[in-house]
Amino acid sequence: MAEIRHLAIRTEDPERLARFYMEVFGLKELHRGSHPGHPAGKSVHLTDGYFELAILDNSTQQSPNGLYHFGIKIEDMEETLKRIKRFQADKPIRQRPQGTPFAEMRVSDVEGNLIDLSVHGFLDYQPLEKE
Repeated sequence: MAEIRHLAIRTEDPERLARFYMEVFGLKELHRGSHPGHPAGKSVHLTDGYFELAILDNSTQQSPNGLYHFGIKIEDMEETLKRIKRFQADKPIRQRPQGTPFAEMRVSDVEGNLIDLSVHGFLDYQPLEKE
């Protein structure tokens, strides 16, 4: 069975939204920026120890604020892509940029909602320790 492992939200104020999730729900900070090893940027990634919440900087309004995409860990990429194509042969399937730690492919559902697919899933990142 596939496992939903991350969700990405676009916002113009990542710090404020991250504070909300940390203070209200006790989520811990994983890293800042698009992903570990890349420039820090304004995006903030949080976790509950299993699930990752990516709060993405949208100050340049690349797309509307709110839900951007979610990520699902799968067992077999080839088989999953075949099943997706049975529903929608005309929708694009895109490989994620090299080094993206949480996903290998990006697809959409039949309504156009973006989904990141990953066989390796959520890598072993640990919350950042606050000084």
